[in-house]
Amino acid sequence: MLVTTESHRMTRDFSRYTLYVAVAVLSMGQSRPPQPPPSPAVKLQTGETPVVGECLTKEELDLNRALRELARATRGVEAGENADDPPRLNPTYFVGKWTIEGTLPESPLGPAGEVAGVETVRHIDGCTYESIGQIKAPAGSYTVKTVMVYDRERGYLVRVEQDSRGFQLLKTGGTGGDAGGYFSHYWSAPSFAYKGKRVQLKGTTFLASPNNYRLRMQISVDGQPFANYGTLWWTREGTSR
Repeated sequence: MLVTTESHRMTRDFSRYTLYVAVAVLSMGQSRPPQPPPSPAVKLQTGETPVVGECLTKEELDLNRALRELARATRGVEAGENADDPPRLNPTYFVGKWTIEGTLPESPLGPAGEVAGVETVRHIDGCTYESIGQIKAPAGSYTVKTVMVYDRERGYLVRVEQDSRGFQLLKTGGTGGDAGGYFSHYWSAPSFAYKGKRVQLKGTTFLASPNNYRLRMQISVDGQPFANYGTLWWTREGTSR
């Protein structure tokens, strides 16, 4: 009786194994459905055609537009020849009227507290822009007049800020972006004398969306290590952060 039961079990297992092998062989013999060819990569076209009122060329603007209109996810360098070219920072982004808000810690530049204001940016020509900012801080109000120049070929941004409190900031540094269209300006400024102290600033300006960006800063006083100097937000007038 035991032999018969064991024989039945072995026969059943063998039948299952035979069925599994047969299904596997049939599956291997079936051809996969044809895969659609990958959509062409978005590439920067040759040429440098100027566009009135713009810093970027027509070719760079076309690249940015094509990337925004993609119905698929952008492809990075890991895709090799099928990778999309990265978008170009368009400093015309900054043109307009912005509200400023944030909180800064105590420093030689003023006591700790909330900062608020308005900055208006306009395009001069080519890749040159200027702005004027009216700022309110715990120590009183002040004005910042800025000239901004962008080297589009090298992705290098320069901001010269004349501060009515009695000093100038020369913010220089490269810009970087990703396939999603987010850009950052990594800048530093030479030190300057203010109220008997030697002050130096550096930071990152992150373009978080079409309608807001943030400025995250660090400060060094009298050659000491850099420390956090707070974050300010710029929000395009008429929108919300």
